Amino acid sequence: MHPGEQATPVVSAITPSNGPVSGGTSVQITGSNFAAGAAVTIGGASASDVIVNSLTSISAKTPPRSSTGGADVSVTVAGKVGTLAGAFTYQVDPGPPVIDGIAARGSRPNEPPGFADLNEEIQVTAAVSDPDTPIDQLRFEWHSDVGTFSGNGASVTWRAPVDARTPLPVTLTLQVADDRDSASAAVLVSVHDSRKEVGDLAREFLLDFSDSSKPIDYVMRNFSTGPRCIKSRDGEFGDVVKNRTDYRIEKSAIGPASVIVQFNSVPCVYRPNQPINGDACALVPVSWDSLCLVTNPECVAGEHPHTDGLDYVTEVYEGTQWRLCGSAYNARNGIRFMR
Repeated sequence: MHPGEQATPVVSAITPSNGPVSGGTSVQITGSNFAAGAAVTIGGASASDVIVNSLTSISAKTPPRSSTGGADVSVTVAGKVGTLAGAFTYQVDPGPPVIDGIAARGSRPNEPPGFADLNEEIQVTAAVSDPDTPIDQLRFEWHSDVGTFSGNGASVTWRAPVDARTPLPVTLTLQVADDRDSASAAVLVSVHDSRKEVGDLAREFLLDFSDSSKPIDYVMRNFSTGPRCIKSRDGEFGDVVKNRTDYRIEKSAIGPASVIVQFNSVPCVYRPNQPINGDACALVPVSWDSLCLVTNPECVAGEHPHTDGLDYVTEVYEGTQWRLCGSAYNARNGIRFMR
């Protein structure tokens, strides 16, 4: 070799020595007689991001390849080529991370999935797998338009906003990434102000009931049609029919509702030994002045009876909304079975 002439490069090893056919694996090539401007090919295709670190080290990224198996690693400097035969093995691309599902649930007994009250903190957990990357080495990014996340990884907590117009659908999104690929998935959470919603729904029913001109179907429109409420709903329908037959309400007062949300963990107790299952109970003070239309056990036709007491309204959570389930009236004064 003449003085100043470039020696033939020698390729001794490549690390790592295998990677996916999609390419992009960061590798370190060691050997000797490397120089600036060196070109690297793997399996005959040019590597990318080639950096000559020293006379004995080159870093690069593998090119993609259409088939698996061994590939020659070659370094070319000034027209001279050094090759290590079959040094890098292409393998089937393992693919991206997989998100099998995301669960979002609060800690209250029997609380439904995908539900949160304002300012409530719920647990959000993703089932994630990756064919070649340990879970603790994946990158997790959680996002939502409102509310805040705490923690990191596959299981985090999410706190609903303190104030919002409800019901409010909120999408919680997760993006999971390894060194090559990423995957995303989302779960929908319905945010509520349950005490207000339950109380408003109970009062709306009683206000509608108190207007004797409103059709019965309209009065009953917010009742659940599900199997949990069939008995109490049918009983309430009969009560409204009887009231429309026997009375015309002339004056009413519907007070503020006192609400308990329990998700069927503790029955609502309307009267002694009469527990009614429900996800929420509303206690509403009411009073009615009516015209008795027909003589019945409580009044004579033409009389103007007065009654006041407490109305107990049961509600259930179905889908993404609160629904009425049943109602029972306890009179303190006047006629007892106005409803």
